[in-house]
Amino acid sequence: MGFCENVIFARNASIANLSIDSLETTVTGTWDRRVLFDIDGVAPSFKTITVETRITTKDSVQKVVEVANQTHRRCPVHATLSRATVMIFRLIVNGQIFPL
Repeated sequence: MGFCENVIFARNASIANLSIDSLETTVTGTWDRRVLFDIDGVAPSFKTITVETRITTKDSVQKVVEVANQTHRRCPVHATLSRATVMIFRLIVNGQIFPL
């Protein structure tokens, strides 16, 4: 997930002439560990997946938000996983959190 997001983000940034000093995406998920022991018939799927993208740039936050939204619309892994579970996105630009 993180690799796909970064590749698509970098492509979209290039097309939008968005400069990137650094780009890092961290993906975490929550799931019920009881599934490891077959307790209570718990489903072995993620309950949520959180994608946190950190970018450092000299360009405007608005431009970064536009590229991030394009990335979510165009990433095939995002499209697939968002149909299966709850996806949470965090965008951090130059150390500050911005809503998507």
